[in-house]
Formats: sequence, C-alpha cells, structure tokens
Amino acid sequence: MSQADFLSPLLQCWAEIRDLDSAAEILEWDQETQMPAKGQEGRGKVLGTLAALRHEKLTASAMQEALAQADAGAEAGSEAEAHLREARRLVDRAVKTPAALARELAEAKSAGLVAWQAARKASDFSIFQPALERLLDLRRRQASCVMPEGSAFDAMLDEFEPGAKQADLEPLFQELIGALVPLIQTVAEGGQEIDLSPVQGNFPPDRQLAFAKTLIERMGFDFEAGRLDLAAHPFCIGFHPGDVRLTWRYQEDDIRPALFGLLHEAGHGMYEQGLPAESRRLPIGNAVSLGVHESQSRLWENRVGRGRSFWQWALPLYRQAFPDKAGVEAESMHRALHQVKPSLIRVEADQVTYDLHIAVRFQIEKGLFEGDLEVADLPVAWNDLYEQILGIRPSDDAHGVLQDIHWSMGMFGYFPTYSLGNLLQAQLYESALADLPDLELQLAQGEFSSLLDWLRRKVHRPASRYSVAELVKQATGKALGTEDYLRYIRGLVAETYRP
Repeated sequence: MSQADFLSPLLQCWAEIRDLDSAAEILEWDQETQMPAKGQEGRGKVLGTLAALRHEKLTASAMQEALAQADAGAEAGSEAEAHLREARRLVDRAVKTPAALARELAEAKSAGLVAWQAARKASDFSIFQPALERLLDLRRRQASCVMPEGSAFDAMLDEFEPGAKQADLEPLFQELIGALVPLIQTVAEGGQEIDLSPVQGNFPPDRQLAFAKTLIERMGFDFEAGRLDLAAHPFCIGFHPGDVRLTWRYQEDDIRPALFGLLHEAGHGMYEQGLPAESRRLPIGNAVSLGVHESQSRLWENRVGRGRSFWQWALPLYRQAFPDKAGVEAESMHRALHQVKPSLIRVEADQVTYDLHIAVRFQIEKGLFEGDLEVADLPVAWNDLYEQILGIRPSDDAHGVLQDIHWSMGMFGYFPTYSLGNLLQAQLYESALADLPDLELQLAQGEFSSLLDWLRRKVHRPASRYSVAELVKQATGKALGTEDYLRYIRGLVAETYRP
C-alpha cells in the first residue's frame, strides 16, 4: 500500500470529528449571540450529547486501528507523520478522559456561560461562584486523568499551547514584569499627560461599525466568508475558511474598545480564513496553537492598527466618519493611541501594561490548580494582585474578576497564550519587514495584501503541519524570545513620551 492508503482510514475518522466540532461551535456561537435566556438548559444537553459523541469516536477501536495503520506507513518528516502527531495528541487526551466527565464538562460550560453573563451584568461574583466551582472541579479531575504524574496546570496549558509548561512560563512572566513595571513607573514619574480627545467624544454605534468594517475589509477580512454580530465579550470563531464569525462591543464615548476589539478579532478571522480549506477536516487543518493564533490578532490590532503608517491612510477616513474629529492631527492621534496608563480592563489595556494583566491571571490560575486559592476568595485575590502589580484596585466585580469570559467556558490555561502571541507577533513583524522593505510605505497607502500574503505563506497555510517551535523557527529564523518584543515596547514608550 502507498502512504496515502495507510493514512486513509485515519483521515476518514477525523473528518467526522471535525464535523462534530463545527456543530458544537455553531451552537456555542448561537448561545453567545442569538439564543434566548431560557434556552440554556436545553442547549447544555445538546452540547453534552455532541461532546459524548466526539469522545466516543476519538476513543473507538476504529480510531486506534486507524492510528496504528497510519503509523505503519508514515515516513519520518512527512505530512502523514504530522497528521499522526496531531491526531494522537487529541486521542490520547480523550482516551484518558472518562466519557461521563467529557459530557459533564460540556454541560457545565454551557451553564457557566449563562451564569457568568448574569453575574457580569449584576457585577456580583456570587452569582457565578457555584458554576465556577463546578467547572474548576471538573477541570481538576480531567487534569488528574490526562497528566496523573504531572502538574494539573500543565495539563490545562497543553490543551491550548501544546508542550507549554508552568515552569517555563514562570520565568517568562517574571522577565516581563521586571521589564514593564519600571517602564510604567518612568512614564508616571515623567508626569506627561496625553490628550485623549482624538479618541473620546460621541461615537454613534452605527458609525463605529461602518468605520471599523471598512478598515478590516480593506485589511483582508472577507465578509463573503464571514459575518459580524454584537456580543458581551468580543470573540472570533471559525467553522471553516468559508464561514468565520466575529463579534464586537462598543462604548459610545470612546472609539477604542470597538475599533481595536474588531481589529483584534479580524486578525483571528483572517488566520481562520487563511487556513487551507482542503485540510479543514484533517488532523493538521487547524491552527497550530492559541499562542500562534493570538500573534495574528495582536499583530493586526497593535503593530499594524496602532502604527503611524496605518493611520496615515486611516485618519482621513476617521475624520470623514466622525465629522467632529475633522481637526484631529496625526501626531495627536498617535499619542492618544499609545497612552501608557494602568487600567482595569484587559481588552482595553495599552500595549505596555497588557502583559501585566496576563501575569495576574497566570498567578491566579496557578493558585487555583495548586490548591492555594479557593474560588470564594477570587475577587479579593484578584483585586490584591491588581493593586500589587498594576497599582490600581477594582471597585466592583464587573471591572475585576468577572471581566473575562474564559473561565465560564472552562478555559483555564488560555490566558498565557496572549503574552506568547505578543512575543511572536513582534518576531513575525520584524521578519516581514526584512522580506518586505517597503512594507510601511504600503501600509501608509492602505495596501495590506503583501503583509497578509506573507502571513498566509509563513503562518496560515502551514496550519498545524509543523510544531509551534518549528513554525516559529521557519517563519522568523529563531526560537521564540522576548528580545524583539521588549525592544519594540521600549521604543514605543521612548517615542510617545519623549521630552
């Protein structure tokens, strides 16, 4: 038999897994954007059934036989070997997770989302606490099954960033804290005030939406293969390169949450649209990791979307969309977009303070999984860490422990991928500049195709054909590190707050 013949049964099995994933994801998208409040119980049961079916197929004898046959025909370094690597990772996790636990987790996530939405609206953590305690218990049980001899938190991290270890992330966050906190203190001590009038005022939601859609469509998000809806927490979900959904939220007195939230989600969306359609139902058809995914959103949101070149093109459109901003000049806009000031909400944080928000969440998740922190104590622990690391203290739960959707969906271990994405986007952009010497000029003219094509070649089309480390090395010529990112951040502060 040929290598393709050896692989065929595995690919047939995997197509059904991907279809079940897409069905569940469509229902989850609907739950966050369209489903009536009383639909939670029924939706939870449906998602539980889909999770049970997925678990059944992943752990079936047919899957084990397909893996064994593929292994017998896979050549070292081949695409078949990559299929095996990705399939085995998910199959091994499923085999170690009891079917009843997989179903219960799916139902608990559905209930958790509804509880979080109600708690966030009321700014009352006690409404969410029972659901979160259940989710944490289930995830701890899953961790003990998946990595019985290892760290429970490592088991969570590995789900979102394959191979990530708490022991590796701890020094990384210490380095980031050690570099960023002095920068923030220097800015504060300098006493320079940034005029925020270019980005604050009266921004009707319909105009915000029209302006942001114009930008992301020009950048490369294909609305014939996507859509946009309101949600409590912005997110992107891709069922197929031809069906990628974005969500957004807005403030009428500040353009930044809607605008940069959408640039961020569009970065995710363009990655999803750039994955090879022919591989979508195959083991290597998905994004290789959440850290890589976040590199795409952070690159388009910050490195492109806040850059001088981008606003050379976008500022005339901004003035046209919001006539009372007709007098805004490029320099004042640049400074307003790069104010450095500790704030309470992660998704609205500036680039310099952002990773400190992630450091807080990393410390809290470690405490939850190591047994040093109880769910009931989360609000106080959260507020204490914000005061310790960022120098500010939330006054209510909505602006504190309830601001993120992730824990309501059992996504413990996700947050570090944002900082990993920050590091990678810096390396990717530096490599793109080396390959595309006139890139900044192109961005200033509203031409984004060269950058998007470069990312398609280096990041999107490979999907998960290579490991994270291999993809990073191939795309940037070196291993992931902090050097490029911290150099960029220091330069940004020096430019914005020059004497």
